[in-house]
Amino acid sequence: MKALIIVADDSYKGEYSMMMQALRQLGMEVSTGLVSKTARVNFDLDFTENFDENKLGDYDIIAFIGGYWAYYTVTGKETPGRVKPMVNRDIFEKLLTKSVSGGKKVILPLALPAYAAKLGLLKGRRATVYPTTELISLLRSNGAEFVNEDFVVDNNIVTMKKVSVDTIIKALRE
Repeated sequence: MKALIIVADDSYKGEYSMMMQALRQLGMEVSTGLVSKTARVNFDLDFTENFDENKLGDYDIIAFIGGYWAYYTVTGKETPGRVKPMVNRDIFEKLLTKSVSGGKKVILPLALPAYAAKLGLLKGRRATVYPTTELISLLRSNGAEFVNEDFVVDNNIVTMKKVSVDTIIKALRE
């Protein structure tokens, strides 16, 4: 199996590395794609300027890493200076939408379930999210059913309120 990790912001310590480690432990061939010119990770695919949906075709699983950027963006709060990634938001949203609608197994940790819900991608689905009142409200107000669990698998979408190697492995084995 092949997995793609799409990174918007790597500022949340361990989010990317734990995802990479878990996917590799599951025996997957893992590639990384960037939608940010400021992310500090090695990458295979550069989505910072162009969206090519054909590049998603080779992957069975697509994991999104949003870091602090996802939280501040989805809540509409001012992003602190230390977390000002240069994310191509349009391409990020196209990748997310195409991945979910294309039936790929999609992993959304922390604030990203709220981001996906705001795009209308979780309407009628069960999901979890990093447990803040704002993020839970965003899920609910955009038609998702909030479930207070470490992870929730609803068809092809895996949402996670925390990121750990064990949680990712457990979620993908379910």
